[in-house]
Amino acid sequence: MSGKHELLEGIVLDRLETGETHLRISLYSPNVGLRLALLRLRKGNLSHPPPDIFDDVEISMNRRVDSNSISFIKDFQILNKRTALAFSHKCFYYASKVARLFLDNGSLIQDTVPTYQLIISSMEAFQKGLRPDLVWIKTLFRLGRAEGFAVKEDWLSNLKKTEQEFAVNVLSKTVNTQDPSPNSVKELTHSLSVWLDSETELNCKV
Repeated sequence: MSGKHELLEGIVLDRLETGETHLRISLYSPNVGLRLALLRLRKGNLSHPPPDIFDDVEISMNRRVDSNSISFIKDFQILNKRTALAFSHKCFYYASKVARLFLDNGSLIQDTVPTYQLIISSMEAFQKGLRPDLVWIKTLFRLGRAEGFAVKEDWLSNLKKTEQEFAVNVLSKTVNTQDPSPNSVKELTHSLSVWLDSETELNCKV
């Protein structure tokens, strides 16, 4: 049966080889959120390598209207590469955590434009080498708020006074203007992750 042609822009959150001839691309787009698609590999075509994780891409594909099966990518264009992430183990590690967060929760997210912008702003912060543990906790907090959960009214307001003051400082100040204790940030992030896991539909065990 005939298919529907789609042209999507987004960021590659994951890619996985499926056999010797295909890559399964996980794309997050502001238009449709999380989308899976298959790319046929052309061996020996070094002039047009496939997209890598964290690349911004534009893909063209025919989506079958008679089936829920995965779509095949007809063509693609790499719009932006974030190669600097590969030179910092910590930044790459936390960028992968952000990717996993949206891979695990992409099907639950309704308002895809602000969450796409959140992914991009987080990746750009990692690309610039900003402190990744601070970027990560801000990403979690902003996702909770974007999805309408009472992360400020419940989680933040119920922290002990000293923890609450620390959290407000961490979450309100820009990343490059602060340097809090890594252990304190780790404990605060754990507290937020546990709250999101237990009080919302989000899976934050990444």
